[in-house]
Amino acid sequence: MNGRTQLAARVLGLAGFALVWELASRSLGAYWVPGIGQVAGRIAQDWQAGRLLAAVASTSALLAAGTVLGALTGAGLAVLLRLSARADAMAQPFITAMMSIPKLGLVPLLVLWFGTGWLPKVLLVALTVLFIVFSLTHAGLSAVDGRLLMAARVFGATPAQLTRHIVVPSVLPFLFTGLQVALPWAVSAALVGEYLAAKTGIGHGIEQARQLGDAIGVYQGIVLATALVLLAGGLLRALRRLAPDIHP
Repeated sequence: MNGRTQLAARVLGLAGFALVWELASRSLGAYWVPGIGQVAGRIAQDWQAGRLLAAVASTSALLAAGTVLGALTGAGLAVLLRLSARADAMAQPFITAMMSIPKLGLVPLLVLWFGTGWLPKVLLVALTVLFIVFSLTHAGLSAVDGRLLMAARVFGATPAQLTRHIVVPSVLPFLFTGLQVALPWAVSAALVGEYLAAKTGIGHGIEQARQLGDAIGVYQGIVLATALVLLAGGLLRALRRLAPDIHP
């Protein structure tokens, strides 16, 4: 599918979504489904007042910090465990058990340990990302062709060359896939953190609108969160195209 076809498909998809939204608003009423014009008007109003930029910037910073921390920790843990088969076998049951714990259920514990500042929210996002990236990176390391590594060693490849030309190109697609899978969950974790303890951010705006019974404000937050996921996903795709020896 070429670029123009993809663009046309996306435009048609957005048009169809907008049509369904508007029909739902007219059928159910603005209390249940505010119209697109109402939500767009609120977004424009908050943009002019400076509130929108501050909220998006706050959530974006939280998302970026937590995602980077979680990705680095998850990928690093996968690499360390793959260096020792015994350590890997010992750690896997504990990691599986930790993965089964709902990360959002850790919010009260994080608040108890670290208070209501920025740190517990960053850690919540990081924990959400960590295990997804770990799983995909671990799978990527397991998929590295051992015969190819052996052949490269026979021809005199150094460990650095093996890592640069074989291991990294093999693992990066798994890492980026893990980030793409984790991204919506990371945004959800950031919003939940802002629901509970924040003075700004998209999640704080949604919670404030809920308390006031402001359906337009809630829908505005949902639209902003969705846009943030799409923009972050586009950034990841751009980074993947820039990564060495990786084909998108």
